[in-house]
Amino acid sequence: MAYQPIVVEATKVSDNPKNGLFEITVVLKDRNHCRVFFERDAVTGAPRPTDINRLYKEPCYVCKKDFQCDCMDSFLQTIGAQALTMVGM
Repeated sequence: MAYQPIVVEATKVSDNPKNGLFEITVVLKDRNHCRVFFERDAVTGAPRPTDINRLYKEPCYVCKKDFQCDCMDSFLQTIGAQALTMVGM
């Protein structure tokens, strides 16, 4: 079974309208916490996810490591889209 992240909670942490950067903290269904960084397109203003960091409160559900891993990078677009929907952007 392939891993499918499901965002159950999303909170907008910071927003810098000057340069178009903002970040959202998300909680996934498997209790992992992540911080997703976004930037707004200069022309259209549409947000797009640029980076994701797993906060080390739970071991990674994919690789079971409880230290730094890059597993969530492959799910950046999915988690980013769900987070934007939950925040209302």
